[in-house]
Amino acid sequence: MKKILLGSTVLVGAAALFAGAAFAAETPKVTLGGTSEFQVGHTSEDKDAGLRNSAFRSDNIVTVRVDGKSAAGLGYGAGVDLHADTSNDADSSYTNGGAARQTFLYVEGAQWGRVEAGSKVGADATMKVDASNIARATGGIDGDWTYFTTPTTGRVIATPDLYLNYGATQFGDRSLENSNKVSYYTPRFAGFQAGVSYSIDQNKGQDIDRTKTDYILGTAGNTTTTRAVDNIWTGGLSYQTKFSGVDIAAAATGEAGNATNATLNNLREWNVGTKLGYQGFSVAGSYGNLGDSLNLKATRSDSSTYYWTAGGAYEVGPFGASVTYLQSSVDLGATKDKFHNLSFGTDYKLAPGLTPYAELNFVDTNPTGTTQDNKATVFIAGTQLSF
Repeated sequence: MKKILLGSTVLVGAAALFAGAAFAAETPKVTLGGTSEFQVGHTSEDKDAGLRNSAFRSDNIVTVRVDGKSAAGLGYGAGVDLHADTSNDADSSYTNGGAARQTFLYVEGAQWGRVEAGSKVGADATMKVDASNIARATGGIDGDWTYFTTPTTGRVIATPDLYLNYGATQFGDRSLENSNKVSYYTPRFAGFQAGVSYSIDQNKGQDIDRTKTDYILGTAGNTTTTRAVDNIWTGGLSYQTKFSGVDIAAAATGEAGNATNATLNNLREWNVGTKLGYQGFSVAGSYGNLGDSLNLKATRSDSSTYYWTAGGAYEVGPFGASVTYLQSSVDLGATKDKFHNLSFGTDYKLAPGLTPYAELNFVDTNPTGTTQDNKATVFIAGTQLSF
């Protein structure tokens, strides 16, 4: 009886303690936001037979954020980004498309860092530094020009992304970058921060598929070869500081995984980049090397599959302008597929959350075989409302 009474007293005391802590904690706060965007694009390109020169595009996202903090100081919450358009999203309709762009849970503490779990981009994408980080309008070399021009046969790197964030089509959609993963970020110490993410495979959301041939990964071309990856690790190390009024940011990121097709090389690739800012001016650049990742083992390659970026930007008051450039080469052994993009962008914060913009891209896709070359000039004008 003594033991029963003692045990009951301990349980009641513990329940009272946890109840008090729960009441002392902050009630989770729900924040509703999002973006609404409308664009008109005009394209002049070599491979435009039977196509209109102009098109409208809209993109609408509703974001829900839940953030709370326990009495012990533990931060926790969730995030959901919902598509709110009248048709399938171009970056999710390929496979595993759903109502949400990304969904995740998180817990964090000031002393030990942050853990995220769910369908969200990994540490390699969130920590990466390249010229697109300073681009205005739609994002320059990593912007919306891809929706208004025609892909060609071949494997070209058309945006400054490593394979896992490149998607399933030639001109880099985002349908695969939000695979289910667990990520950890350290606190920033003396300017340094590290992050790492792990994915079992490329699936996301509720789509549980244990097969080892999930998707054709990366750029178009070679589509008869399944290029899926599992046991995926991505990560990065970043540094931020300010010296004599100059803002400095640098990062090294990478991806590694096992090719499920035994005829292909495993995934091993990396990116390094830096950004400098001073009194409204900023410059940035990066270099990414994909080596022999996911190439056929039997195909000779000198590991020169790469991309590099460079750019400059200026911001004064509500006005901003930028110029960014991307050049890439995909090594296929005996041949190489090349790509160039020079992008000019400008935007103006007309009112809180309301930003009209204009962007001009000069794109040159040059895969092996002259019949597949495509030079395009893409102009985009639009307005984004953030709320």
